Amino acid sequence: MNTNYTIADCKLIDIPTFTDERGAISVMDKELPFGVKRVFWLHHIVEGKDRGAHALLDSEEIMVAVHGSFVVDLDDTETRTSIVLDNPSKGLIIRPGIWFRTHSYKDDGVSLILASEEYARDKYTYDYEEYKKLRQQ
Repeated sequence: MNTNYTIADCKLIDIPTFTDERGAISVMDKELPFGVKRVFWLHHIVEGKDRGAHALLDSEEIMVAVHGSFVVDLDDTETRTSIVLDNPSKGLIIRPGIWFRTHSYKDDGVSLILASEEYARDKYTYDYEEYKKLRQQ
């Protein structure tokens, strides 16, 4: 697992948004810090349930609240923080080796995720105790 990153490396980025009388369009191209190999979204999250609760071992993601809102908890074993995503013009970069989960979805919150790698189960850790050991290596 890449342990070079801390929560301080997980940044909110501005997504260029253009608005006129018809509505708004938000676009990411030059703002992408990595090539995107996978796109997915979380929706219709059951009230009181969370998603995530894992760490990416070597890949990174950008998470955007394209509708509604939700909370992202970030944890690098030394620091923990929570960030509310509620604006489709903001994206949260989640670096490798950071534990995260999303929860408190409101107003039919939809989370769009752009990932630097294709999904592979062995490239994640879903066990927090294992995660803490990996961070110490």
